[in-house]
Amino acid sequence: MAVPDIHLRQITNWCEQRIPEHARDQVRVEHTVRGSNVTILEVRAPWREDFGPDWTRRPIAQLRHDGTRWWLYWPDRNTRWHLLEDVPAETTPAPLLDVIDEPGRAFW
Repeated sequence: MAVPDIHLRQITNWCEQRIPEHARDQVRVEHTVRGSNVTILEVRAPWREDFGPDWTRRPIAQLRHDGTRWWLYWPDRNTRWHLLEDVPAETTPAPLLDVIDEPGRAFW
């Protein structure tokens, strides 16, 4: 099942607005899509030459679409995904993206 285009645009816009333009050479927020799952990533520039030229990518959150509703998941230290049980499913990803930015949440 594919992610609806309108929802993917919402997620793309949210990611682009997280980091000010002047800081994007050091850090970005991006997303990847696999099936009906969208993973939000923090992407950081290389900071040591001996680590190589690749940017590091750390999963922050995952949004899963079941065809009608979106669910929000968080990664543990082994990048195993867990449903955020205190957050109800939503028909669009926008309210779940707001949860990612809430103070006290374990995403950032």
